[in-house]
Amino acid sequence: MASVLEIVTPVFGIVLIGWLTARAGIFGKGAIDGIVDFVFTIAIPLLLFRTLATAGLPDDIPWDVLLAYYLGTYAVFALGLAVAGIVFRKGLAEQGAFAGSGCFSNLVLLGIPIVLAVFGDAASVPLFLVIGVHNAVLLPLLVIVLGLGQRRSGALLGGLRETLFDMVRNPLVIGLVGGVIYGRVGPPLPGPIDEIIRMLGGAGAPVALFALGGTLARYRVSGYFGEAVVICALKLVIQPLVVWFLATRIFALDPVWAGAITLLAAMPTGVNVFIFTSKYGASPATAGTTIILSTALGAGTVSALIWLLEHV
Repeated sequence: MASVLEIVTPVFGIVLIGWLTARAGIFGKGAIDGIVDFVFTIAIPLLLFRTLATAGLPDDIPWDVLLAYYLGTYAVFALGLAVAGIVFRKGLAEQGAFAGSGCFSNLVLLGIPIVLAVFGDAASVPLFLVIGVHNAVLLPLLVIVLGLGQRRSGALLGGLRETLFDMVRNPLVIGLVGGVIYGRVGPPLPGPIDEIIRMLGGAGAPVALFALGGTLARYRVSGYFGEAVVICALKLVIQPLVVWFLATRIFALDPVWAGAITLLAAMPTGVNVFIFTSKYGASPATAGTTIILSTALGAGTVSALIWLLEHV
């Protein structure tokens, strides 16, 4: 693996450049939204498609990868509910926002660039497998807790239907599934077509980082800062520790695969949490603060984790 500084400095440096240009008004909200759309609808789906069309998934789905990551994530979600309810005396909807902020990783904008930089294509199977089912596994749980907390059965059912529909038409899922199917039954990609897909997909990681910085410029540090600090501890320390324990001690995964999903678990909080907490009116200010704070702190915690994976 490359040195920690060689990996982390470019990644968070591009995020910072995106943040600075957005804050300076060089790129407005519409421009940043357009960049985000390019990342999520074209670049990353094509990266997923090409990787899986050429490398493919194993004949047998590695369920132990999914179990290690998502059992650990569910455990942290449950811990977040308990901490929010017992320590901070939050209602159920706010507990859901607290717990979701503590376990929803920024898998695409940060996870893909960092994991591929650390482990390369050897980590593509666990990386894209976790990403492919992330929304399907976690978003319904968050919607259920938020909806029950608001005691709005209509909103709960509507939210679940909307989440299911979004998953079916999600370009990331389409790219992943399409790549798996093409890799199984399709001919080798023609040279020019493969080069087009490679170039567009290759733009995904750096552009995603820039878009993340531009998106973060919209959030402000507000709400309850102390709660955000505790959530960051759950997200940046507890979750990767739990996933690492499951991956190495319970499921005995290949070291590269175990390291890849541990890094994914260590990613800062993703923006999806802010979107859903805003929709349900459940502590969106704290969620926004957590996104900013976890991304800032993540530069240090992710660096430390990469060093540990290199030397332990």
